[in-house]
Order: sequence, then C-alpha cells, then structure tokens
Amino acid sequence: MPNVKCLISRLLLAIGFLLAWVVPANAQASELRLSLHKDWGYSAGGQVQGLFTLLVRGPQDMVSVRFDLDGEEIATLTQPPFALQFNTDKYPTGWHKLSATARTSSERTLASNVINVEFVSAEQGWQVVQRIMTPLLVIIVGVILISTLGQFLLTGRGQRRFEPGAPRNYGAAGGAICPKCKRPFARHLISPNLLVGKLERCPYCGKWSVVPPASREALAAAEAAESQASRPSVPEASPEEKLRRQLEQSRYE
Repeated sequence: MPNVKCLISRLLLAIGFLLAWVVPANAQASELRLSLHKDWGYSAGGQVQGLFTLLVRGPQDMVSVRFDLDGEEIATLTQPPFALQFNTDKYPTGWHKLSATARTSSERTLASNVINVEFVSAEQGWQVVQRIMTPLLVIIVGVILISTLGQFLLTGRGQRRFEPGAPRNYGAAGGAICPKCKRPFARHLISPNLLVGKLERCPYCGKWSVVPPASREALAAAEAAESQASRPSVPEASPEEKLRRQLEQSRYE
C-alpha cells in the first residue's frame, strides 16, 4: 500500500508540473484570436475560393500583427484594425494553414490559433455551387408550379366573387388589389410567395399578377371605388335638351 500511495503522489505531482507548463502557454495563445471571413466567393466544408479577410482580435496594446500562410509571411500590419484582405486565387490550390503572430508594446509575442482551409479554383467552387443550387431550384420551381396549379384547380374560375361594395372577409392571407381591373380580392394561402408578393389570379378579370398584401385603408378605398363605378351613369343632356328644359322652366316664371 505505501508503494501505491507513493506512486499516486508522484503521478499527481507530475500532472501538476505538466499543467503548470501547458496552461500558461495556452492562456497566452488564447489572447490572440484569428478568424476568417468571406467577403465574396465560395465557402463550404472547409473549402474557400474568392475574396476573404483575416481578422485578429487580441490585447489593446498590440503594435504589429504578422499573417502567415503555411508558416510563410503574407503581410505585416502595424496599425489597427488588424484585418488583412486577400484573394485565394493568388495562392496554390490545396490545403493551407493560416495563422498570425502579434507583438505588444510590452515586447510580448502572441501566437494565434491555426485555421486549416482548402483553397479551390473558381471552377471547382462553381461546380459545387451548381450541385447545391440545382436541386434547390428544382424544388422551388416545383413548389411554385404545384401551388399555382392547385390554386387554379381548387379555385380557378369558380372562385367566389362579390358584388361591388358587398362586405367581404379577406382571410388569413389578406386582401390584394388587382393591378389590371383595380378590384379587391382575397389572396390564397396556397399561392406561391415570390418575396414581393403572391402569384394570384384575379377572380374578376382572370389576369395573373404578383400582388402584395394591401392595407385595410387601401382595400376599403378599392371597395368604394368599385361600388361607385357600378352605379349607372346619367348621360349628359344634349344642347337641344338643355334648351328645351330652359324653355319649359321659363313658362312657370
């Protein structure tokens, strides 16, 4: 048992020395943080291509920062902000290690974390984007077609119409005003949303349009306008008719 206790004591002592040596080094390294930000280009799964910025965050008393690629200096900055913009196309394709080293006004040298990335060519980046975007575009187009077809089959020409000025409920999707005939109608929940508005078929004129939701005030004004337009107009009397009316009125004066 004494030997076991002695062995455990020596093991704990060794761990203590190891922590005393490792922790300060890691603490010093953690003072300098290097990050990579995409400005323009492609970035996915550790692969990058295009214009990027290396940004260093650290102590306030940093006086210079050296940026390295695979241990070779890219550039050294002596004034904040310590941010270096670079283009991956200027360097060989393949895996690379990005790092930074800073010097402080107190003559300390700080090492940053290492970022491992793979520089790819513009052609490779575009091919990956195509593989990702093509299925998404197919899905989006399919949803739009299904929504449009469903709207036409479920409502189509049989969509409920209202008499001019009649009270109506525009539903959860809100109401819209047809840009062609200017009449208000209810939008459908199943209609495809194209960001600026829903693709809808006007139940009155039958035209397809992308219509945003209209405010209550705008809908009320459109209802009043259609009600006014539906009233029979009184034709203006001809000059002969006006003269006849004047003669008849003069008989009673």
